[in-house]
Amino acid sequence: MRLTFIFILFTYLTSGQEKPMIFYNESGEKISKENFIKTKDYSKNLDLYFENDTTQIGLLVTRQKFGQLDKNTFENLKSYLTELTEKKIDSTHNIVINYLTAYPKKNENTNSKSGWNVLHRDYLKKLHKIANINQFWIHSSECDNLEYNHQKRINWKADKDDLLKKLFFPYEVRYGNFILIKPDGKFYYYLGEHSKYQIWEDAKKYFK
Repeated sequence: MRLTFIFILFTYLTSGQEKPMIFYNESGEKISKENFIKTKDYSKNLDLYFENDTTQIGLLVTRQKFGQLDKNTFENLKSYLTELTEKKIDSTHNIVINYLTAYPKKNENTNSKSGWNVLHRDYLKKLHKIANINQFWIHSSECDNLEYNHQKRINWKADKDDLLKKLFFPYEVRYGNFILIKPDGKFYYYLGEHSKYQIWEDAKKYFK
């Protein structure tokens, strides 16, 4: 009877213990907590946190990335965007995708409408003066906050097959991301909070 009690007590105590935490850098290498905190730099990376049944995970993700889509992937992406928006893509033009993530959720809103300046009317006017651009408003399939992000004025389209998530955004960050894609499939993206001024400046440099 006493052994049974001790076993139950031990099980209760161990199950109530906090899960160990493991930290990784942008390359997926395991690092110490001290190094994680020291390396964390909001201008360069984002710190994301997950957990499974046994472990808590801290991960640093690089905010900016340059890459190249192969021909088939790029054609599939353009077909997908056309299907979502019913907008024909001029293959000689650049592509800009404004991507709204799933966070923050609707219940986190403190105002009735977002004041994010990427949603201002002058954003697109100036963007189209920078270069020949096909622009798209896409949101995460898990986003429940469209009304807050001016859904009546902006024709947000859901990433219903999670194609953009699979290609570019495997991790959910807060606010939104943007992608710049050249006609040859070369791309640049930026993760997380940003302004219309940043998109304008990056587009000027990238599409020159």
